[in-house]
Amino acid sequence: MKKYMFILILMLVLISACGKKKSENKNMEQILSEQGIPIRVTEIQPGNFVQQLKYNSSLTGIEESVVKSLLADVVLSVKVKVGDRVSKGQVLVSFPQNSPAAQYEQAKTAYESTKQSYERMQRLFQDGAISRQDMDNMETAYKVSQANLDASRQMVNITAPISGIVTNVMVNPGEHVFPGHELLKVANTSRYKAIVWVPDTEISKVRIGQKAVATWNEHKLTGRVSQIALALDQQNKAFRVELEFPNSNREIKAGVTVELDIQISNKANCLIVQRSHILQEADQKYVWILDGDKALKREISTGLDNQLEYEVLSGLSSGDKLITQGLNMITEGAKVKVIENNHI
Repeated sequence: MKKYMFILILMLVLISACGKKKSENKNMEQILSEQGIPIRVTEIQPGNFVQQLKYNSSLTGIEESVVKSLLADVVLSVKVKVGDRVSKGQVLVSFPQNSPAAQYEQAKTAYESTKQSYERMQRLFQDGAISRQDMDNMETAYKVSQANLDASRQMVNITAPISGIVTNVMVNPGEHVFPGHELLKVANTSRYKAIVWVPDTEISKVRIGQKAVATWNEHKLTGRVSQIALALDQQNKAFRVELEFPNSNREIKAGVTVELDIQISNKANCLIVQRSHILQEADQKYVWILDGDKALKREISTGLDNQLEYEVLSGLSSGDKLITQGLNMITEGAKVKVIENNHI
């Protein structure tokens, strides 16, 4: 938009000049030579140079768990819906207690019988009527029956493995499912995490604790690098890096794809120039500087870059006026005219 506005301003300047000098019948080159080539400038000031690595990834809860069926049967009931907050151990989905695969009724009957025998044996042992060996054998049988009942109960009453939010329900009452069938997803969204795969050419720049920013539809979350793999993943040919973010912006939901910036350096008191304002001839970089009403070419050397900007190590000073528009029209020593942003 700024580029088109600058072109419009240039055309208006030329039309105005032509109108005033019709009788002289001057061409564009003569007009620009006399009045100056329209340019825009910005004053160079020290600032912080931030170097970042950019990736894309999906945000997920800091913990996520997929709840799966343990048996083949018909779903009796689904006790939660998407968005419900659940606690670890809370029943989410239930199956018939008479399911042949679970053998819940048999396990319950065996447990109750063994429990009665165990309690009776405890009284006899306290009276000295049975040996320690007999008591130990009965206690073992009781614990086994209790474990069998717990296993059967977990098969017919599927519980939440973690506390969190139900983010997806993939089954309805009456559906026939099989072992391993995904029923629900539960996520702890008190914090978010994102996984990125960093190539070996960049992994040396990444450190635990570095600042990271996640952006989605102009909404931002600020977090940090929390984990870095010590070995290259052979399938992805990259290193797995995990980032953590507080869930401080409720506009950003779990599952969205975000732009991620990992800040690998932040150098203060730097002179910074946008890449688009730097011209290059062979191996040399240079910029155009305003000196009075003249354009001067200035050779520079650069240091850090972040793909959009360069750190300038030499060739510029604080307060220099950098020409940012009109670059393709100026030559060394050419007369120029600064056009303000509000000039029409």
